[in-house]
Amino acid sequence: MTATSTTWTMRPCPIVISPSASTAQGSYRWASDSNITGAVTAANATYPRKDILYIQVSDSSSGDGSGALSAPVLYLAGTPGADPQAPDLPVRSFLVATITVPQVGGGSPTVVRNPATFVAAGGIQPVSGTTEQAALTPYEGLRIDRTDLDLMVRYNGTRWVGGRAAITLDPLYVARGAGTAAPRVCQNSDGDVIMEGVLQRASGTLTMLANNPYPIGTIPEGYRPAEERGMLVQTSTGMGGWGRIRIDPGTGVISFETPVAFTGLAAASAVIWLDSFTWTTP
Repeated sequence: MTATSTTWTMRPCPIVISPSASTAQGSYRWASDSNITGAVTAANATYPRKDILYIQVSDSSSGDGSGALSAPVLYLAGTPGADPQAPDLPVRSFLVATITVPQVGGGSPTVVRNPATFVAAGGIQPVSGTTEQAALTPYEGLRIDRTDLDLMVRYNGTRWVGGRAAITLDPLYVARGAGTAAPRVCQNSDGDVIMEGVLQRASGTLTMLANNPYPIGTIPEGYRPAEERGMLVQTSTGMGGWGRIRIDPGTGVISFETPVAFTGLAAASAVIWLDSFTWTTP
């Protein structure tokens, strides 16, 4: 779908439309194998405008009261304004796209395609983000493809399983940066979690006793392991080169222990790697 200051163009595509104009009306399969074009209303001299492109289904045989048998692609210009709103979608219609037309001299029109997608019953549904996901009516076993995260997510009957979340670091620590990942957890749709990222002391110096647990961060709910996990991690040379972390399944707190005590280690030299550790969530 594209638009210039004078013409809109809808490229070949298939669409499933559910007008729901009568109790006897189901869904309609609609398709075009060539470009469809139309005129764009001239820009307003002062204000921008939002227009819509839509397909309106008229099927009098189903009792929708339209008196017609057609499904044309139609264009409707909105009202110019300082904060323009798209016009209401007419009855029995499917929104194809919204066209924002700037005021005269404001540049070229921009197009936002309707992100709605359709899949076969039980199929994996593409979802563009959290707003679209929240609007779903989930059922146990529903799987969606979060296109913004490039991750599969599944509803387990109680909550959504899958996604990415930041590890909340203790105030003494920050993400290391310098080309390394910020500490986070990634979960697939089966509930398997991988932890990754690098952290370091935020400022000043760091002193630790040997074999004494120190909190370094918290894993958010939904990503915590089913039982306590202990792992060996890489550390900077000044911290001994390695250490142990434990994850509390209830609180999500990550505790770190060093096998060798050290004193007054500069912040930039107090580094802990959390890469490639996995577990399964409850």
